[in-house]
Amino acid sequence: MAQVFLTVFIIFFLFQLGAFAKKKGELRGTHKFSLHWPLYLYIFTVMTSLLMIFAVIYFIISFDSPILMDSNKGKIVQNHDFAEMIYYSGVTLLSIGYGDLNPLGPIRYISLFEAFLGIITPTIIFIKEITKSNSANSTSSSK
Repeated sequence: MAQVFLTVFIIFFLFQLGAFAKKKGELRGTHKFSLHWPLYLYIFTVMTSLLMIFAVIYFIISFDSPILMDSNKGKIVQNHDFAEMIYYSGVTLLSIGYGDLNPLGPIRYISLFEAFLGIITPTIIFIKEITKSNSANSTSSSK
């Protein structure tokens, strides 16, 4: 059943990517897009890169000592694998915060910074692109 939902989600996601790219092409005459590909695909790529960078950071730091506590079991996780770090990084970056894994020690501050980047990065990218589009329209209409 989960595979059916995942397949439907992937098909829907790909359809949305195509629809967005088509709409971007239709708006080319009225809006100035500085990106050569859809904006939300760009944001997705940046966020995925951040997720992987922080997962690597967490994984490397976990060689020294345990960095996460499993709140469901109330035990410190002793052996971290990379998939777990990807999951923790994704939950932190997207500010989901399920609460199943809690950071220990200095990782708390790195996690806090990652959550901050997860909120501010797409906002900055989006606002930067919108202001470029609006400023291009206002200069062309004033001529």
